[in-house]
Amino acid sequence: MFRVDVEEKQLQKLTPKSFSELGLLERFDIQEWIDKSPEILGEELLIIGKEVILSSGKRLDLLAIDKNAALVIIELKRDDSGEAVEWQAIKYASYCANFLPGEIYKQFASYLLVAESDAQKAVEEFIDADIEDLNKSQRIILASRQFNSEVISAVIWLREFGVNIQCTRLAPFLDSDGGLFINPETIIPLPEAKDYIERKEKKQRSVTQSKREWTGYWFVNVGEGPTRNWDDNVKFGFIGAGQGVRYSSALKRLSIGDKIYAYIKGLGYVGLGEVTSPAVMVRDFIVDDTQKPLLESGLTAPQADANRDSEELAEWAVGIRWIKWVPKSKAKTFAGAFANQNVVCKLSDEQTLRFVQSEFGE
Repeated sequence: MFRVDVEEKQLQKLTPKSFSELGLLERFDIQEWIDKSPEILGEELLIIGKEVILSSGKRLDLLAIDKNAALVIIELKRDDSGEAVEWQAIKYASYCANFLPGEIYKQFASYLLVAESDAQKAVEEFIDADIEDLNKSQRIILASRQFNSEVISAVIWLREFGVNIQCTRLAPFLDSDGGLFINPETIIPLPEAKDYIERKEKKQRSVTQSKREWTGYWFVNVGEGPTRNWDDNVKFGFIGAGQGVRYSSALKRLSIGDKIYAYIKGLGYVGLGEVTSPAVMVRDFIVDDTQKPLLESGLTAPQADANRDSEELAEWAVGIRWIKWVPKSKAKTFAGAFANQNVVCKLSDEQTLRFVQSEFGE
């Protein structure tokens, strides 16, 4: 960085320094500068709090509002960001996301030492958005002289998933007369490419979300073995899983009215059904058609009652009205069909959904 001597047509090199070398502190110097001149961070911000104590007991360096009515969490580090500043700021943002407008006005009023009505008026005059948009979104600004490479990597990754977070470098320099200069530089996102980067990130998120958007149907791995089989599932109107909490708890994700596509590992899809009753231990399941206990209905699975009295180890069952099904010998599949080792998961693959709908309906 250079200072220009216009008359002598010379450049005078400025000497880079660290804040610690200069005896400057994060809280009593850097924080005060930003509090009084937030535009050093590259935009107009309305500071509404300093050393804000959150419900967790943690202290937030600076809290601001931007022109779009978003809350801005500003986290400062002096000479080095450390390895976890982004996580610290995310926790703060999660607390601030719950602030109601009245709480924001109260915080700002306390900061300004004015009435809440005056604080509200100041906010309304500052923002360019509708007041109803206040705190509908949150942003994070990290400011430090240097940023750890792990922080940079994390910030780039977080932005890809829609977290509005930026890194601004504040670099101090001294001239030959001992004058102090601060060079602010936003490094993520680069100001020159900000619009392009934000559009690209938005497009990437849109594509990702469209690919992952839930179809509204559930994938269920019905499985076969000594404790359950597909023939019993069809005959008695249920699906089962168990012999461990990991497996039985998956059934509890299903609610009455949910539509499922049943799948047998290694074979393919075998049926479409609608949930008629929530998950219960197999000993407590009553068959709809006969109103008899399932374990007294003639199941062909030889160990269906294994661990029947243990909530953790027993088989569990969910009632199903089968809309259309095929025997496992005629299971339906295609190259690239969605399959998952979990007992229950959301069916989000559009190609697979189109396939099973063509085979089983809905």
